[in-house]
Amino acid sequence: MIQHHLRPRKQRTRQHVIADLSRHYVEGFILAEGHTAQQLDRDYGYDLILFTYDQRGYAEPGLAFFQLKASDSLPVVGSAYVFDLDIRDYNLWMQEEMPVILILFDASRRRAYWLAIQQYFRDNEGYRPQRGAKTVRVRTRQPLNRRAIAKIRSLASEALGAKEGRPS
Repeated sequence: MIQHHLRPRKQRTRQHVIADLSRHYVEGFILAEGHTAQQLDRDYGYDLILFTYDQRGYAEPGLAFFQLKASDSLPVVGSAYVFDLDIRDYNLWMQEEMPVILILFDASRRRAYWLAIQQYFRDNEGYRPQRGAKTVRVRTRQPLNRRAIAKIRSLASEALGAKEGRPS
């Protein structure tokens, strides 16, 4: 039997558990679509990188970055899930050439919702942060599923085409 000592030890918290559950949930859809995700060891704005493959299994150029935000329940305003994005992430992500995808994971319901950040702010200029803001609120109702991964794959392809100056 293991002896328990009263000394302080590292503890796996509920937040650690739901963070791992969110990654597992997202990776399930990525794998089901035939793609792979690389987890990053250090989080400086990205948790996963999506690598895609064609129907024959050949690697495709381009990628997408994922940032996962997990909670026991997601805040709702109206009919949308909301998240207050740190302005430092906004500043980084809006300069990124490849798609940045924010995933909001609701651990109690085992559901996730996604948002293509650059497209969201391009399409909704009024949602952009005010000068001096520390956060900017984003809203989404798009469920994460296999169709979402297929759409994200097409966003990566479009971004690569735009970067190389060719039609997508």
